[in-house]
Amino acid sequence: MSVTKIKETKPTQCFTYEVIMMVHIIADDETTAKAQLDDKGGIVTKRDVKLLNAATLYGEQEKE
Repeated sequence: MSVTKIKETKPTQCFTYEVIMMVHIIADDETTAKAQLDDKGGIVTKRDVKLLNAATLYGEQEKE
């Protein structure tokens, strides 16, 4: 019986983080500040990062 080796896939990992940030926006009013935050972001003054999960993934083979 002959066995053909399938193409090996390179394992990669998916990391899931929880990020809590404090961001300052300089604007004339809250509506403008929210729009600016959504569009361009703001000035990050604090950032707490917590790793929640890491999982190994395997790429799929392309059909020939």
